[in-house]
Amino acid sequence: MHIKRITYFGLIILSLCIGGMIGTATAQDDTPDNPAAAIQVGVVVQGADGATATYCVTLAGDNPTGAEAIRATGLDITTSAGFMGETVCKIGDDGCTPPDESCFCQCEGGTSCAYWTYFHLSDQANWTYSATGASSYTVAQGDVEGWWWRDNTKPEATLPIFTFDAICGDSGRFPRTVTDGLGREVTLTAPPKRIASVTLGSDEILLDLVEKERLFGVTYFADNPAISNVAGELAGIAHTDLTGNAEQLISLDADLVIMASYSDPATVDQLLDAAVPVFVLTEFNTIDEIRANIRLLSQVTGEEARAEELIHAMDDKIATIQTLIADQDPVRVLYYEPGGVTYGPGSTVDQIINMAGGVNVIADAVMGAYPLINAEFILATDPDVILLGTWFAEMDDPLAWFTDDPVFSTLQAVQNGRVYAINDAHLTNVSHYMALGVEDVARLLYPDVFAEAAE
Repeated sequence: MHIKRITYFGLIILSLCIGGMIGTATAQDDTPDNPAAAIQVGVVVQGADGATATYCVTLAGDNPTGAEAIRATGLDITTSAGFMGETVCKIGDDGCTPPDESCFCQCEGGTSCAYWTYFHLSDQANWTYSATGASSYTVAQGDVEGWWWRDNTKPEATLPIFTFDAICGDSGRFPRTVTDGLGREVTLTAPPKRIASVTLGSDEILLDLVEKERLFGVTYFADNPAISNVAGELAGIAHTDLTGNAEQLISLDADLVIMASYSDPATVDQLLDAAVPVFVLTEFNTIDEIRANIRLLSQVTGEEARAEELIHAMDDKIATIQTLIADQDPVRVLYYEPGGVTYGPGSTVDQIINMAGGVNVIADAVMGAYPLINAEFILATDPDVILLGTWFAEMDDPLAWFTDDPVFSTLQAVQNGRVYAINDAHLTNVSHYMALGVEDVARLLYPDVFAEAAE
């Protein structure tokens, strides 16, 4: 995302017209008298609490403005008149209330400064600060307007990008045809209301993407807190024991079944023969693929705007962590599960380690994404930190099993007390909860940094 930075004094000059001549919005659901003149515009508003809301507004009349668009959201807008027009001082509960306060009351004195800023989405990809006030800026069909409560005490914060289609293009409109990971076109005549998920990754995404009433079934893994990030959120879901059994899935009478490329092809064929709508996800190994899966699931459920919120929250959390550890020296890391399982480049675990500031020792070995390693390899690489996966271990205390083994006694990670049992649910998931894995690892690699940040 690109956002042009300006000084506070430049802001005063440029933003005096932001809300200029804002009057009553000419906005409605339709325009029966002159339907050809109506346009749709997306509006994104992020307040002081970081919560983001999106609005699809319909505007009528000649040359509708950004001022009319923000008014059409129905939000309470407070403005202040000036020699160049009016400035937006407050949206909802955030901002300053003239005439008792100046429009920039939270930028007066001290070093902190917070105020409403106005943006346009360029090429549906980047936010550009508006040098034209909202009352003077003419909006067109398909534009996206952004209003952001910008606070200089939160430099890591960003205004999330929502495309016009995500806000009010195809969002929520059915029938629609979506291409799944296998390249199959899946047509849905209406928003699915009985969704069965047969992968843990889609369980986690869908629970935050759609209303719980629409999620009719999840995998039996979802109820296991050792590997699931949604184990405590399954109340009210009719089926929490799905295994991929074809007869079971057909009996659900679901209007959408989410499966994965590793699911049994015969099961997929049986479901298709029974006229069950099946949507298959195929890639799960990188953060880009996780973003893509969230968006794919949003397309088949009609929840595009909510998907962008989930992606933004994930990206924002990771960016905050990376800002905090930006000046730290990289730490050499090994993820290891009893039995010799580890993860190399091309896996989510490898990417989590890298995003958390670590260097995965498996990367230099060129062993692939999912190699098996032995004790000799661990001794030869002698990592600074060892992250010990515990879910697959067949012992009561895998951490003690590893650290008490005399074979590993010379490892610097053992001697320095830097072997950690990791939360597998955070580290090995393939959903937006990946951000929790980045935070977990960063905290273990750089405990002093996080201790200082908490003070």
